[in-house]
Amino acid sequence: MKFPTLPACGLALLLAAGSAAAQSSGGSASLLIKGASDSRLSLPYQRPHTDAGTVSGVGAKTLKLQGKSWTIDQFSYNAGGQPETYYALFLDGPLQGVFYKILSNSPDTLVLDTEGDDLTAHPLGTIAFGNRVHIIPYWRVADVFGDTDVTVLIDPRTSPLFAADDLLLYDNSASGVNKAPARTLYYRANAGWRSVDSPLTSSADTIIPPGSVFTVRRRGVTDLELVNFGVFHKVRRAVYVAGGGTTGNDQFVSLILPEPLTLTESGLGGGVVTSSPSQLIRADEVLLRRSPATGFNNATDTTLYYRQGFGWFKVGDSTPIGNTFMLSPGEAIIIRRKAGTAGTDWLQTPPP
Repeated sequence: MKFPTLPACGLALLLAAGSAAAQSSGGSASLLIKGASDSRLSLPYQRPHTDAGTVSGVGAKTLKLQGKSWTIDQFSYNAGGQPETYYALFLDGPLQGVFYKILSNSPDTLVLDTEGDDLTAHPLGTIAFGNRVHIIPYWRVADVFGDTDVTVLIDPRTSPLFAADDLLLYDNSASGVNKAPARTLYYRANAGWRSVDSPLTSSADTIIPPGSVFTVRRRGVTDLELVNFGVFHKVRRAVYVAGGGTTGNDQFVSLILPEPLTLTESGLGGGVVTSSPSQLIRADEVLLRRSPATGFNNATDTTLYYRQGFGWFKVGDSTPIGNTFMLSPGEAIIIRRKAGTAGTDWLQTPPP
């Protein structure tokens, strides 16, 4: 099967990052892209950090790190100039595992897109001076799937009008159930990454955030193997799960861990997935696709729900499954929030 190869320089950076902190290690995951099918996937491994520091000051949307002398906007995306988009990941303290996109920086301070959170009054607790932070580049589409006609994993289009393989991306900030993908990207031969809505502009730098989900629409009949090389931060990780709004809301999320978790270990029950009153009257649900069948626009085939005091159940089965049913790294998880539920962080703790 065809798969992209990590450049030697990338591997060296990965190993260096793994040796820099006992909480980080390098590894890889093999993800199957089925032929003539939609494969909904996620990336359990992330990129190595490029900088690190300790907190010496906090504002509502800013973090000051001790002893830094960065170039102005060193971590700010600039198309054609600085192609990377970065995020700041908290490695310890009450915000351990939380990450925010970096919008800009001064010589020692990061300006973050906190998506409405106030860092001076965060619901998870108070950031302390000395809390450790890593600065990490997001995975980009070009990093994951290749960026040249020779290295690209999927089949390219020869024209915007003639579909080949596509990459479908989701928008968790939009509310609703049974949401269609928000963007469709493709690789065009001799041109690079493009999107259906903007075929003349490069989409190579489009980011794939930790804990997000994408679908590879593989029109070719042969299977492909996507190898996700990267770093595993063996600390608690956080994925934001939005509330149900007024009509209910599907959130496309995943494990940011390369190890499977049981439903009980996942931490979803009660805190993220609200408890159902009964088997017939269900609140939030977890939707998965576990069938090996091929095809396009396939629906989920496994529905899970949680009952406080009883545990986890699969629709159609009255046997508790919390300690036996596994969530797998690399798979897509849809959390269907009921209307009126509040947004919260899904805190994922690695197994011992």
